[in-house]
Amino acid sequence: MNQRNRRIDITPWVFAFAILSLIPWTAGNVSAQDLELEPKSKEPYLGRVLINGNESFSDKDLKRLMKTKEPSFFAVFKRPRINREDIRRDVASIQGFYRANGFLDAKVELAALDLGDDGAFADVVIRVVEGEATRVKRVDFHNQGIVTPEKLAKEIQLKPGVPFNPSYVNSDVYAIKRKYFEKGYLAVEVIDSISVVERSVTIDYRITPGPVIKVGSIAVRGNQRTKDYIVRREVVLKEDNVFKLGDAIETQRNLFETGLFTEAEIITEQLDTEARTVDVIIRVRERKPAYFEVGFGVGNIYGSRLTGAWGNRNIFGRGRMVAFKVEYSIGLFESGRFDLDEIDPKVRYYRYDLELGQRNVFGTRWIFGINAFYEQDATVEPLIVRSVGGALVGARHLSRRTDLVIRPSYARIERKVPDVPDTLSTTLLVSSTVSHDTRNFILDPRSGGYRDLRLELAGSILGADNDFYTASTALQKYWPWNRSVIALRARVGYANAYGRSKDSGVPVENRYFTGGGNSVRGFRENSLGPKRELPTSTGDGEVANVGGEFLLVTNAEIRFPLPLLSRWRFSAAVFLDGGNAWGDIHDVSWRDFRPTAPQDEVEEEDYRYSVGTGIRYNTPVGPIRLDVGFPIKKDELTENYRFHLSLGQIF
Repeated sequence: MNQRNRRIDITPWVFAFAILSLIPWTAGNVSAQDLELEPKSKEPYLGRVLINGNESFSDKDLKRLMKTKEPSFFAVFKRPRINREDIRRDVASIQGFYRANGFLDAKVELAALDLGDDGAFADVVIRVVEGEATRVKRVDFHNQGIVTPEKLAKEIQLKPGVPFNPSYVNSDVYAIKRKYFEKGYLAVEVIDSISVVERSVTIDYRITPGPVIKVGSIAVRGNQRTKDYIVRREVVLKEDNVFKLGDAIETQRNLFETGLFTEAEIITEQLDTEARTVDVIIRVRERKPAYFEVGFGVGNIYGSRLTGAWGNRNIFGRGRMVAFKVEYSIGLFESGRFDLDEIDPKVRYYRYDLELGQRNVFGTRWIFGINAFYEQDATVEPLIVRSVGGALVGARHLSRRTDLVIRPSYARIERKVPDVPDTLSTTLLVSSTVSHDTRNFILDPRSGGYRDLRLELAGSILGADNDFYTASTALQKYWPWNRSVIALRARVGYANAYGRSKDSGVPVENRYFTGGGNSVRGFRENSLGPKRELPTSTGDGEVANVGGEFLLVTNAEIRFPLPLLSRWRFSAAVFLDGGNAWGDIHDVSWRDFRPTAPQDEVEEEDYRYSVGTGIRYNTPVGPIRLDVGFPIKKDELTENYRFHLSLGQIF
């Protein structure tokens, strides 16, 4: 319980006369009834917000419900004034909050506006009389047997021991019906009965399942360009089969995943309990098939990315896709440091893709595609890798959250280093990836997780030159904590050569690189891991990062809103990163993971750590992220700190 205190005006004396001359109020207390009067021409400035009588909920919890906010330290020159209408709404919001949490007799009122001695400021005093909470004592399910009571109890919000909120009853009734809809009982009836004895509530649900309902006819509406069979092949519901809610949801998801429609509705009508059938209408709204897209993004503070695409997602109305895509990554600072006096744009990466795609080939649930590409990668200086080739892509949903992608590809690779003869080779590679995604929002998750497993095998059959295999996995997890999010990630990768490549090792384009804004912040992009001196025409040699065959990266981050800037979509984060790449898994030792080491003793194999903080501006397509990382374990070439600018969370 907060005590009422007089506010002492600490306004500098040079402004005192000017402020007081604008305020027509006199010192003293204003009762709640005074709020019913017409507002003054000049209301007093808002001082503190005091809440008395709240025992079950903290001041902080209740103030979050209020539009009336205490002025911050930075509001010296623009202090808010009392707003009587906002205070009325705040009182109603707090009372509604108490009622929703089981305090059915709670009363909330404005006790007074407590004016300071100078009459310029007023404290808002709110009085709460909580009363005793009413809680759910027991929940019973009667006259059913299709779904067990244990399964139904997991679906409802009003469980034994929780505060009773009458508004949750209807949502719990629908949650119970939903479990029956999943099994085809569309005519199920659920009648609730509530009894209150003192402060205990008993809820009885009487359930009449009714008959199992089957699908009658299925009609398609709204498709003008798209052939009917293209829509129908995405429909999991089948005529004369039991209508299951899960099948309807999967049908809707399939239609959206085609990319052909902006809307997809599953409508039921003509429910006939005697014939035990229901008709289904699939109503869609089509997207324009042809499109042209241009995008701009950032990968770090030294580069920018331009993307463009032209395509048609519905050729001849048959759901076939063709697309041509281009991507350019431009480094702005040749020196690698942010200096506006040294802007020197240079293309570090570009790629061209031509893609063809088709869903449900040969009546299967697979998505197949053909891809031809040309790529040049100069992000790891001084190496330039050029690749030209093609790939087949097959993808399928194994479950609602689990996907499988298989991608055989063939590429001709050219590696260029200044003053060194070019090397050429070909790679026939088959990769497969299984991923499981439970994130609540992919672009900026607050809960759930993501994990994947990727396997690659390259062989010398069909005339290819390189023999190697790789295995990598990633695990990401997110936990909401008050208004913040705790985010963790771990990545592990292993590569090894065999056969004719046993001596030469894994090709550089298939090795692991780390360091930078999307892995270990505070270090330059792709700067960690094995290095080798390359010969030059001058004979001096140039040290280059050649990548590793074993990778380990860990990231821990706490993301939280900025108290003063959250209304403008700004948030922040603090992080701890770690990682490195090793030339061989046998090069890894426990000594590499020591948390600190003298600068002159840090070796290439040392696991590097960094800490830092960052600010994010949240947009509909994910946050724009500016981070500054401070290396903890650094060698003599590592800078004291480094900035990273990116679009999207690091993971």
